[in-house]
Amino acid sequence: MLQTYHETRRRFFDHPAVRVEGAAARAARNCRTPEALTPELQIVLTLRGAFVYELGSSQSLLTANHALFIAAGDVSRDRFVDDQPLDYMLVTPRVDAVRAMVGDAVAAELGKLARATQVAGAPARLQRAASALWNLYSRWDECEVEHLVVELLMCIVDAAGIEALTHKTQATRLIGATKELIGSAREPRSLTAIAAQLDVSPAYLTDLFRRHEGLSIARYQRRLRLSRALVELPDTEDIAALALELGFSSHAHFSTAFRATYGVTPSAYRKNLKAPVAPRRQNALHAYLDSAVPARGPELSFRIRR
Repeated sequence: MLQTYHETRRRFFDHPAVRVEGAAARAARNCRTPEALTPELQIVLTLRGAFVYELGSSQSLLTANHALFIAAGDVSRDRFVDDQPLDYMLVTPRVDAVRAMVGDAVAAELGKLARATQVAGAPARLQRAASALWNLYSRWDECEVEHLVVELLMCIVDAAGIEALTHKTQATRLIGATKELIGSAREPRSLTAIAAQLDVSPAYLTDLFRRHEGLSIARYQRRLRLSRALVELPDTEDIAALALELGFSSHAHFSTAFRATYGVTPSAYRKNLKAPVAPRRQNALHAYLDSAVPARGPELSFRIRR
């Protein structure tokens, strides 16, 4: 039986605007952690298990249905309610820098949260965003991870009851400009870089793009790269080199993304296209051409859109 507290952490995202970490903690029932100072606003999202947050004489039970906003300067500790696994996420927005990611109005409201600890409900959208980052982090590239973090921040903002800043820029023009930037780039562009060039916050841009296009900017870029792969794979001998040229971090990452989108691996797709087609055998009774029927052109091939 566990007698002492043990915790391991991994870093998901470390940016001047926000740091996101995952923690896996294990301990015996009623074990308490040492008191610790939280120097800046921190949001705790429980993914599995439960614990009690103790701040002075106040106690708050936290589960996956709650989001804990810890104010800067709090001295607190945690108590384990049982000996079951406890997994949670720590989100530390740097209030002075996060305005470039979520906009001035949201950053100002986050600054207010830093002055008073509170527990809010964690809606399904927030739970899903946190779990996606936790489970898919190691399989996605930097642009996609950045998008997940922005999505997570917007869900946190919603959970805290903060209304996002509304921009006056016409949505259709902004979406068109975004597509133009993405389409003209030979390599994947980060969400932050795209938003900075368009003079909007990444949070606003990603939410607007998803609502208009039905998918995220990161996935939109990935689809463009994969569609290029469809054209180039038949004449490519080195799939690993093509993967790197398309902006994927490795052959394995490219193969996973290609299969998830088209249902087949890149090597199998290339092999199928290069496979010789056996000549058709015609029944002698029907092997004739009717002069009244025009000769058929090449048969059409059909591609399934996904």
